[in-house]
Amino acid sequence: MVNIGVLVGSLSKHSYSQKIANHLMTRSPAVKFVQVNYDILPLYNPDLEKKPPLEWQVFRKVIDKMDALLIVTQEYNFSIPGGLKNAIDVVSVPSPRPHIYHKPVLLVTDSSGSRGGANANAHIQQMLRYMGMDVMNAFITIGNVQQDFDANDRLINHDVMTELDNALNDFIKGLDAK
Repeated sequence: MVNIGVLVGSLSKHSYSQKIANHLMTRSPAVKFVQVNYDILPLYNPDLEKKPPLEWQVFRKVIDKMDALLIVTQEYNFSIPGGLKNAIDVVSVPSPRPHIYHKPVLLVTDSSGSRGGANANAHIQQMLRYMGMDVMNAFITIGNVQQDFDANDRLINHDVMTELDNALNDFIKGLDAK
């Protein structure tokens, strides 16, 4: 079974990014999704690499066990949320080897505006590709996300649902081909 680690950009349990991740984590019974918590990670400081904090060590071991990552995030100030950036920084450092080098990743961004977090998507893709991750060639942005869910937090926009399902299926097929 394929293990996909899920990183959600918002730390709020009620964020639309979390709702999108929840939706995606129910879409493929052949995959084990593991939402990876990063909110307790100390800020990345290379001086701490001599004796990495326990939180970094555990987080890195969990990411090492994942076959791939799914990142779902909103845009903060036209870019990536700080907590998510810190989490990526923590696993991007070799200790003793890179934790995310050539790890496949599917990225989804969202926002309450019409652009769907396009700036965040571009920034994250640029950063992940620079670090050597295998980013799926898809630019999935969900604009006006607040209109896509009902009062029970279920995704009701069928066009968005189809786009997400197709991207996830293509991503999983790519993992199976490796």
